[in-house]
Amino acid sequence: MSIKQTIKYIIGFIYYNVYRRYQTSVGNRIVLYHSIGSKLDHDTYGIAISKEKFTEHILYLKDHYEIIPIDENYQDNLDRKTLSITFDDGYKDNIYALEICEKYNIPFTLYITTGFIGQENYLTAEDIKRFAKSQFCILGTHSVTHPHLDTLSYDEQYKELEESKKVLEDIVEYKITHFSYPHGSYDKHTLIILDKLGYNTVGSSHVGLNTKDNIDMKKIKRIEIIASDSINSLREKIDGYYDYLMIKENTI
Repeated sequence: MSIKQTIKYIIGFIYYNVYRRYQTSVGNRIVLYHSIGSKLDHDTYGIAISKEKFTEHILYLKDHYEIIPIDENYQDNLDRKTLSITFDDGYKDNIYALEICEKYNIPFTLYITTGFIGQENYLTAEDIKRFAKSQFCILGTHSVTHPHLDTLSYDEQYKELEESKKVLEDIVEYKITHFSYPHGSYDKHTLIILDKLGYNTVGSSHVGLNTKDNIDMKKIKRIEIIASDSINSLREKIDGYYDYLMIKENTI
């Protein structure tokens, strides 16, 4: 654990034990994965978790939580303690995640960066069709080029969100209504465009529990899971150790 991670954990430990553990836990917690089992040249943070650890996580989650899909009925299912699973980017190795989730009847959402389709380490169009046929997978887009949307003009953002939607819809042959923010970035223009294009659920990088009282379907909260996360640290993230990070987040 790096010094920065250690400091974040110490703050989280204090926050949870002094405050968070005494608050409501009714609602949905979403965990975010990226790559499963690959060695990626650009991975300096630890977004690629080993297959063994991912499988261990899934078995733990299956045994300890009710896992629900992030679908059109999501907002109506926040009256109890649940968990959801998402993947960003569309890495080729997510096929392993599909196989594991199908084996254990676990729903999940995969957000695909459409400009990366068919590139090295990323899913092909044929792979995506396989995901589309699974009863456990919900597909969404993650833009075309994975930019920081808040650095783009309205027209540039519109192109990213519209073209990614069209590309994915052409592959799977059904309507796509789910999206997640690349890098977690967005601005007021992004929110307007999402409505215009018919995106109904949007995964963010905001941390916290999604509840009936705080739910914003264009800013659904998620917590990132990384390679170094043990079962214990996974549980801590789900329990809310890092919910204190909400304090400094974007409030657009």
